[in-house]
Amino acid sequence: MKLGGLYMDFSKVPRDIPEGRGWCQAAALPEELWPAHAEFATVVHFFPDPLFRRDDRTGRVPPGAMQHWTERLDACADALADCGFVVEEWGVPKTPDLHGGADLIVYRLPEGIEPSPRTAEDLRHAHPPRPNFKPHAAINTWRLPSLLARADPSLAGDKATTVGRCLVREVEEFLWPPGTRDCALVTWEPNPAYKRDPDQPTAPSGAYTHWIRGLAHLAKTLTTAGYQVRRRKRPCHPDTDTAATFLACRPIPEDTAPAPTPAVSRPSTRPRWKRRKADHLSAPSPNTTS
Repeated sequence: MKLGGLYMDFSKVPRDIPEGRGWCQAAALPEELWPAHAEFATVVHFFPDPLFRRDDRTGRVPPGAMQHWTERLDACADALADCGFVVEEWGVPKTPDLHGGADLIVYRLPEGIEPSPRTAEDLRHAHPPRPNFKPHAAINTWRLPSLLARADPSLAGDKATTVGRCLVREVEEFLWPPGTRDCALVTWEPNPAYKRDPDQPTAPSGAYTHWIRGLAHLAKTLTTAGYQVRRRKRPCHPDTDTAATFLACRPIPEDTAPAPTPAVSRPSTRPRWKRRKADHLSAPSPNTTS
């Protein structure tokens, strides 16, 4: 929203942004969704300049919207890459004819570790662009509570039992790791008898065994049903955590053909990831001559 010379973001903080630039906002990314080996990861939401945004009432896309979207999103990715971050887009591609903005996954890898190779079709594979308001059956999370209830009714109950209980949260599609679908965060909570009291430095006796058994039971339930599971790299422990979370998702079959894309969509020529080149990471030697 533009007020005089200021643009307002969703946090209601005024920002003085030159016209024609667009703007970005960083948001937290659950550790379970961090790419392999990442030391840090976040989500960066990109919003085009209001002059180039789709009119939600009429569906009209202003002239030059595609060029503005592509150039400014590339500029954002390049700026982040120049700071040593890897920049990717996951899930359903965002396009100016269907969406109000785009989303980038931004993360840092240890020196010497390269991102997983991507292809130009990774972004579109089984994920055709579609409007934000159009539902998609694959993102419904009711399957997981139903699965847990069938496998062990106590897991999906409202109260934690001897094996704990589970809460299922939807993962927005732009956060789905490449090559996956039907992603959700499944949080396991222990029986209250094994939770650490805020006034105590450690969890009750037997808590660690309870956690190991409960998490193993949940992981087996999910993998048996065809889900891949992932936990954060930083270990969970009953002395320091109140719950543990899995990312549960299904792999896209290798023989799945890429979904058709509409005529108006972002070009796929931009690399799936950008990273600052090695010669930009270190200062020139004082003995170097040009």
